[in-house]
Amino acid sequence: MRDRDKFFLSLLAILCRQLIDTTQMETTMDIRRRSRQFLIFLGLVVWGCALPPVETTESGPPGVSKSRVLIASQKTKFKQAVVSEIRQALNQNSIYIKVVDVKNLRYQGTRDFSAVVIINRALAGRPDPRVESYIDNEPQKNKIIILTTGILDAWKPDTEGVDAMTSASVISKSDKIAKTIVDKVLALVEQKIDQ
Repeated sequence: MRDRDKFFLSLLAILCRQLIDTTQMETTMDIRRRSRQFLIFLGLVVWGCALPPVETTESGPPGVSKSRVLIASQKTKFKQAVVSEIRQALNQNSIYIKVVDVKNLRYQGTRDFSAVVIINRALAGRPDPRVESYIDNEPQKNKIIILTTGILDAWKPDTEGVDAMTSASVISKSDKIAKTIVDKVLALVEQKIDQ
């Protein structure tokens, strides 16, 4: 069973448990209000988990083992603009770049890259569970740079060593955010070359 299926099943189980408990405890609860809450919740789950996948692409010289960068993102206009600007800047520095969807992050390891950039959104105060799992399981956390987007969600990992930043998804600010990320990536790449 895939992680996504497990995630949906656990959400459904929680929701069913909650509905049964509230039905037994609160008989005066307005059914319309409960139905509206359920529809909003369902809409958020579907909206949050139904992004089209980012196409895996590679660019730059693959033979340069000390200058390799992984970018894991989700497919939104803002995130794609940030990724595009990061790629342009890193391509000028002859750095190998691999772009994958956040869903495929678990198949990548930090040991194969000088830096790992994760661009994901927070939903209800939490990031994609695959991002949290990846960060928790990776031994070289100092190579991870994470940008979490969200209007009111400013999630940062509890784990030390991860370079985390947050931003709203404002297209006009994508160049500034991309530049900040590029500077951090170049510092990690230079650090790796000096070793």
